Amino acid sequence: MTGQAAPPAALKKALRAERAAVRDALAGEQRSRWSAAACERALEWLDGEQVNTLLAYVPFRSELDCRPLIDGAWSRGITVLLPRVIRETGAMSLHRVNHWDELAPGAYGIMEPAAAEPVPMDCTPGAVIVPGLAFDRRGGRLGYGRGYYDRLYADWTSAGRAGARPPLWAGLAYGEQVIPDVPMDNHDAYMDILITEDGLIPCRRER
Repeated sequence: MTGQAAPPAALKKALRAERAAVRDALAGEQRSRWSAAACERALEWLDGEQVNTLLAYVPFRSELDCRPLIDGAWSRGITVLLPRVIRETGAMSLHRVNHWDELAPGAYGIMEPAAAEPVPMDCTPGAVIVPGLAFDRRGGRLGYGRGYYDRLYADWTSAGRAGARPPLWAGLAYGEQVIPDVPMDNHDAYMDILITEDGLIPCRRER
């Protein structure tokens, strides 16, 4: 938030460890059930927003499993983009993916697009589905501390892109991941909406 002092790095580090432990402790069957419900709600939201191109993520460890969402997007004819991490630059390249067999293990052991050419960065999707460790109702997000999505958000909302409609940013999470307050730095990206197994939280209204 503008003018707010940056939260201490130690606070975020401790909160990441705490929230990762909470998420990891969820039973596998429970995660699967909640993931399916959240993905169904997300697909309904995409239909309502008439999204034609979607940037999603490939789930890793105990993250909400968004594969049903991606399968649903493909079945609707929605173009699905998935990221590839460029560790040397701290950026992500985006790639159109049409099937799961187009992925291979990449940075941090996460499945990534293997051979696809990146799409131009001025080709912005209609919506971005973002994972995280915790979210609050204002759209604050606690990520993993590497800033990949924050840099992407800054690029798509920069003055040079003023003529293009920015994507809608949606945090996809278990209801257990929504906490009262996420400490935010000035450069951190806020979500426009949160989607959980319990429903939709319109974050712009909360802010």
